[in-house]
Amino acid sequence: AMGDKAVKVILLGGQSNMLGIAKTENLKSPYNKPFSRIKAWNSEEKKWMPLSPEVVNSKGSFGPEIHFAHSIADEFPMYDFRLVKYAASGTALYDDWSPTLKGEQYLNFMKITKDALMDLDDSGVEYELSAMLWLQGESDAHENKAETYEKNLAYFISHLRTEFSAFSMPFIIARVRNYYGGETGQAKIVRDAQVRIADSGNNVTWFDTDDCSMQDAGHYDADGLKTIGRRFAKKYKETINKQKLEFKFRSRKR
Repeated sequence: AMGDKAVKVILLGGQSNMLGIAKTENLKSPYNKPFSRIKAWNSEEKKWMPLSPEVVNSKGSFGPEIHFAHSIADEFPMYDFRLVKYAASGTALYDDWSPTLKGEQYLNFMKITKDALMDLDDSGVEYELSAMLWLQGESDAHENKAETYEKNLAYFISHLRTEFSAFSMPFIIARVRNYYGGETGQAKIVRDAQVRIADSGNNVTWFDTDDCSMQDAGHYDADGLKTIGRRFAKKYKETINKQKLEFKFRSRKR
């Protein structure tokens, strides 16, 4: 673990629910204003800007990042957090996000993330990849590719950790609902895979979204996204505090 001084970069990836299709006008103050405490990477302008729905989404909608950011800022006032989000609707892990197949979303995500990190490098900023938040899996169920999801996600996580030399980067999964591929049993396979990977103890955690409110059968509404953002924050906090304890323990043993 680096010192508390280091900038903490948090990556966010996934499909339409990570993008978030709830309308920005559902956000009340302070959530609808630029949040100067936490910066997000604007991939179009290639610069860090105070987090606002426009900076990461630009479509008049928002995702879990807004309430996530406000929660972690309250929790860790001493940290300089940077968010890098890339999500695309209807995209699957087996092809679109596949590092092996050089899927389009994988390439976009890597390019945007590397641009953001290079900007910090160029500014001489010391940073660490502090976590990745993941909300994806509906398309793999929908497209009957659930059987390969566990293998693909395990590989995706280890690939990213290797690629960014962040070998213990926490990976936090919002478990998908039972909607897409529910009738075929495909969704259950994806859901079970997400839990199993988290239970394998490799610094991966998951939380449930089944009780989060919906805008339509497959998409969370504004309130659901708020809950998901806060649950991501709760898991992030648990992860960071656990890492701090382990670091203290290791330092004492020396």
